[in-house]
Amino acid sequence: MIIKRYINAQILQSSLAVLGVLFTIIAGSRVIKYFYMATQGRLDVDLLFSLLCYQSPAFLEFILPLSFFIGVMLSFGRMYVDSEMAVLAAVGLGPRHMLRIAAASMILVLVVSAVMTLYVTPRANYRAEELFSQQAARNSFEILRPGLFQSLEGGKVIYVRSISDDRSQLEDVFVYGGLGGEDQTGVVIRAAHGRILVDAGARYLVLESGERDELPAGSHHLQRITFATYSLLLTKAPAKAVTMLKALTGRQLLQRSDILARAELEWRLSLVLLVPVVAMLAQALSRVQPRQGRFLKLLPGILVYLTYIVLLLMVKQAVEKRHLPQAAFLWVHLGYALLAFYLLFQRELHARFAPAQGNP
Repeated sequence: MIIKRYINAQILQSSLAVLGVLFTIIAGSRVIKYFYMATQGRLDVDLLFSLLCYQSPAFLEFILPLSFFIGVMLSFGRMYVDSEMAVLAAVGLGPRHMLRIAAASMILVLVVSAVMTLYVTPRANYRAEELFSQQAARNSFEILRPGLFQSLEGGKVIYVRSISDDRSQLEDVFVYGGLGGEDQTGVVIRAAHGRILVDAGARYLVLESGERDELPAGSHHLQRITFATYSLLLTKAPAKAVTMLKALTGRQLLQRSDILARAELEWRLSLVLLVPVVAMLAQALSRVQPRQGRFLKLLPGILVYLTYIVLLLMVKQAVEKRHLPQAAFLWVHLGYALLAFYLLFQRELHARFAPAQGNP
């Protein structure tokens, strides 16, 4: 019982430390992205913390199996380097016993991963998409900043000299953008006044008393139009978050019969089945000699883990395109489980079958 508590405590402590480092790196990169969006006027600064909180479960569900894998390798590798594994083997605790002992932490991580993947993350994704939808549906004046060039959807750029105190009117508006298509026609619009019109969720910039200059690509003739009122589409009506697969819980995906929903469900279940397989892989790959150091096989182990994840992602895409059956997910898990079983018990297997192969 003491050995069991000791080993599981080592595994969980190492896993939590790795999880904290990976989460800090990923969350930091996402915060930088959100700040960049805020500087362009595409996101309200007040929403940064809420968005990070709602997207944190998606980060955690993906890095949790990797953190557990590295945690097991570091813990068992240290025990090999400090000759603790040799002492345990001397008293009869072999690989099978180590699997049973580490099963407690493995089951804990598996349960947390299942809850996160099948329920917590989809609900958090739903709330995050709601925030994005609300942000898109809000009056653009709330994110426009006077005196700054800000990007709009479709590659357009807007500049506003001033905004009224009640944020209902724009003054001296400048808009630059292209019409798109093969001609890549450039358009410059200047107006004395502007306002926002929301129609069925779509937002239009209504400009008054201005000019529209159009210069087709390859042409030297500028076309100018003077207008009293001109409407410019800013954003289309946002789609409802509930229609997105990543915002559906495991039960909701199970109720749907389309191939995309089935592939998404199989992918989430794969993240859960990943935990026991990588637990065996980590224990097998952590075997080192005392003089080799516990970090010797860490890089090869991470590469094996990455190939595991990449294969699952490739299978997900193939299942969505109907190139492979849904059982292909199980083929990948079974293949890596057999690899882990062989690496973990290769000495016993060689000792059992080598004499038989030597007899005529």
